[in-house]
Amino acid sequence: MAEHYVILGNGPAANEAAQALREHNKTARVTMIGRENRGYYRPDLLPRYVSGKIDVQGVYVHPIVHYGEMDIQLRLGQEVVSIDFAHRVLTLDHKEQVYYDGLIIATGSVSRIPGPLQAYENMLLKLKTVEDAKRWRELLPHVNTVACVGGDLTSLAFSKELTDMGKQVTFVLDDDCFWPLPCEGEQKADLVTRLEMRGVQVVDGRKIIGMTKIDDYEYTLDTAGGGVRAGLVGAFFGLKPNVGFLAHSGLQIEQGILVDETLQTSFEGVYAAGDCAQVYSPQLGNYWVSIGYRNAKNLGRVAAKNLLGGKVEAKTAKKSVFEIEGISVSNTWWTEF
Repeated sequence: MAEHYVILGNGPAANEAAQALREHNKTARVTMIGRENRGYYRPDLLPRYVSGKIDVQGVYVHPIVHYGEMDIQLRLGQEVVSIDFAHRVLTLDHKEQVYYDGLIIATGSVSRIPGPLQAYENMLLKLKTVEDAKRWRELLPHVNTVACVGGDLTSLAFSKELTDMGKQVTFVLDDDCFWPLPCEGEQKADLVTRLEMRGVQVVDGRKIIGMTKIDDYEYTLDTAGGGVRAGLVGAFFGLKPNVGFLAHSGLQIEQGILVDETLQTSFEGVYAAGDCAQVYSPQLGNYWVSIGYRNAKNLGRVAAKNLLGGKVEAKTAKKSVFEIEGISVSNTWWTEF
């Protein structure tokens, strides 16, 4: 019987892993299981979709027929609720069990809202999914001002698209700015300069203590230094690994799934790649997490090659890594801004 390789996820790491598995093994069964009931899209292109520079089809990478042509089984709208690593079996939310010979976990990440702002989450807009982007497109024509709170790669790209649309943008930087990356000293000064050069008003050093809804298109951010008013407020506090369903699985998990330099987890034949992985680097003597579309694709390919018997290391240059709260993070995405 042909070996069965299962990939959890349908983002850049998952798709690159599936492609690599098929390229290097023509006879194995390859199954992808995705929680979202839609095809593979690039979250980094969502700001351009919101601004109208590309249509919704422009954010998608592969049509569904691509997977049939590659002899990859794609199962969308299905969620894994538990994994029995000892018996190599997954249980889906509708009770079906799926057996595997090799497993790559590439479940990506979800938007992060800091604790103090979670009470106001229903007032905050995110930009992680196609549904998030459609919501922005629906609301933006009704406002002239937008506040971006926090700071991540998406927010920088989005602020550019908003100013290109003629919107007045206020960027509120607080203590959680660029979590889990540090943003201080020369890097922070560089960020402020780049934003201001694009016509973005930067409000720095104000801790957000609350939020008030005046009406559907007017909000006030309450800060230690006064209020900031805007028609819409976007929350951009980085991403957190989507690994909650693995909390009691036996995997070693900190910020993400702990893997060695070859992306193998503590279980043989099980790898993790992309935003959900925390990768050990012998060069750093520490773990690092991946940020950005290109990093995710690279890790997906590395995981696939190693699942097939390779010994490829996932590497990051020491000069491109920051450390904050004991977590090392690759910041190669900074050059993309």
